Amino acid sequence: MQPQRSTTAVLGRDIYDGFGTKVVLRGVNKMSVFDGKDPDGSISFPEIRKTGANTVRIVWAVTTDLKAGGPATSPAALEALITTALGNRLIPMVELHDATGEWNRLEDLIDYWTQPAVVDLISRHTPHLIVNVGNEVGDDQVSDAQFIAGYSQAVQRLRAAGLHTLLVIDSAEWGQNLPLLNRTAHELLAADPDGNLAFSVHTYWSMACGFDAARISADLQAAVDLGYPLLVGEFSGFGGFPCGSPEGTSRCSEHGKIDYATVLEICHQHKIGWYAWEWGPGNGFFDPQCSNMDMTTDRTFHGLQAGWATDVATTSPFGIAATSVTPAWI
Repeated sequence: MQPQRSTTAVLGRDIYDGFGTKVVLRGVNKMSVFDGKDPDGSISFPEIRKTGANTVRIVWAVTTDLKAGGPATSPAALEALITTALGNRLIPMVELHDATGEWNRLEDLIDYWTQPAVVDLISRHTPHLIVNVGNEVGDDQVSDAQFIAGYSQAVQRLRAAGLHTLLVIDSAEWGQNLPLLNRTAHELLAADPDGNLAFSVHTYWSMACGFDAARISADLQAAVDLGYPLLVGEFSGFGGFPCGSPEGTSRCSEHGKIDYATVLEICHQHKIGWYAWEWGPGNGFFDPQCSNMDMTTDRTFHGLQAGWATDVATTSPFGIAATSVTPAWI
């Protein structure tokens, strides 16, 4: 008989499973809410598991079109995704995508999480999953005071509703503002009745904007020195702002390239968990050039694209295959 376990929790900079074992998250994102060909993850999740990943960040939403008042997603569909992930020995981290870049929609996400049906679903899976409150909520105009006040209230509402999972908070500025997390993380941790928060930065920091190896290393070191639990919730080989390029230049062109190899190495050095963006396919929906952000062309391990995707999954000494450890309980 398996011993009873409690929820995944943070201690200092580290994340521990319910049996007290440190877990370094190594996984990928999957845009499940947009993938009608794989609505329960039964195609993609077994293939993600072949990389050795120990977790998957499940892209979910309040509504299927991400618009306020749009068609509601189904809690049963979310439960199927969580169950499939666990069945493939992947720790599920569920996020809501509706408020990306929109600070004024944070409350919409909390209204979703605190619905009785969703509270019941999350509560039944509490020992086994992580809740990422919202994807990249807020643009570059969100102040420290707004961030602290908004997420303090949000976390307290979630706890009062009965959600006691590890909660993950993305930075504002479309997830990319690490200094904002540095300045606010400890105050937000103190505002959580459970004291069980981790913080996520999305490192779409392009080389064109000056994010070379030295800057990436220094920026992540500054966060580590502050001693709060940090994750890289999204990163890729492309997708950075193309600084100095003509207007209309694709973020997925050479001008938006990211030094992902340094992100991998520094995260390994500091035992920072991470999730690559994104398993695919689907990133070329708005910009065909962004199909280079699909790790795989057909949802399969065999279909991994050459270059950054294969490197992250299998060949880098700091990638999934080389560094991921799956907890014994899953």
